[in-house]
Amino acid sequence: MKGYKITNCAQDMRFGIVGKSLKDVFTKGCQKLKLDHLNVTMMTVDGTVIDDEDYFQQLPAQTLFIFRLNGETFETGADLIYNVLAAVNNNTLKTSIKIKSFMDENIKEKIRILSSVLDVDDDSKKKKISSLRLRDPDWFQGLETRAKTKEEFMFKRCQERIRSYMYKTKSDMIKSDFYIKHTKCRKSNTNGLCDEIGTFKCEGAWNQSICSYERGTGHKINPYQSRESRIIFSTWNLDHWVERSRTVIPALFEASKMASEVHRSINMNYFYELLFTTVNLKLVHIVCHDKGQHVSAKCDPNLYLQYKKVIHSFSHADNCLENDFNN
Repeated sequence: MKGYKITNCAQDMRFGIVGKSLKDVFTKGCQKLKLDHLNVTMMTVDGTVIDDEDYFQQLPAQTLFIFRLNGETFETGADLIYNVLAAVNNNTLKTSIKIKSFMDENIKEKIRILSSVLDVDDDSKKKKISSLRLRDPDWFQGLETRAKTKEEFMFKRCQERIRSYMYKTKSDMIKSDFYIKHTKCRKSNTNGLCDEIGTFKCEGAWNQSICSYERGTGHKINPYQSRESRIIFSTWNLDHWVERSRTVIPALFEASKMASEVHRSINMNYFYELLFTTVNLKLVHIVCHDKGQHVSAKCDPNLYLQYKKVIHSFSHADNCLENDFNN
């Protein structure tokens, strides 16, 4: 179970609750805020509706959830900008009205107007921007985060957004008429690690083609069968044939060096397959997990780089980190 924070649209009440599932948190939240659960939508502060259990489980502890009644208006980013600027003085009120009136238009227009109103910094000013929370605490004011740098905060927000896209896509596909009507779409993937009833087979040590346990019969287990099987299955591992720490990571550093010297991009698909897919991963029983050095398993330098040349430049994050280090 994890702890979360909940509030209503007016954000005049805030409570901490503990829950183990979306339904659990939703029910407790409605009770705590004294809201009718039949007319409530639960969402994050950026407006993402939480209606999928898988996505909910990916959210970190202490996430703030907004419980919005049907027909109730939630204060958007545009409203927040308007209210803050309007509270300063009459001169900035005109600016806040400009922002609010254009906030609902297309994204290119938003960027253009905000850039002109907020007087986007030139290159010399950008170099003075600090990345660290300790050096720019005002930037982090009001944020529900433990991030120590601006880049860390932005990365986590992007990560949450991409996850929401993934789980929302999954939810929409499962609910679609096509998926419901076409049973073939719901059949198990033939490339899955387990069979149709959930039995997993050990693929053998990294330098073997099969598991040699009991004269080639191999280790087998079905973690769905019992609690004991589930616990035992937790000792199985996904073993890299080309080792991650000893070989793949050093090769990635070497690829980075090569890419900078010849102005070409790293072949990220190659390294992605080595690190995260069954191209280089084998499911093995703990007995077959050889933690010794995989001497003969090497990366292929010919696949380190993409053919197309690119022009490299420092990112804004690089500049921030460099300035923090120098200062």
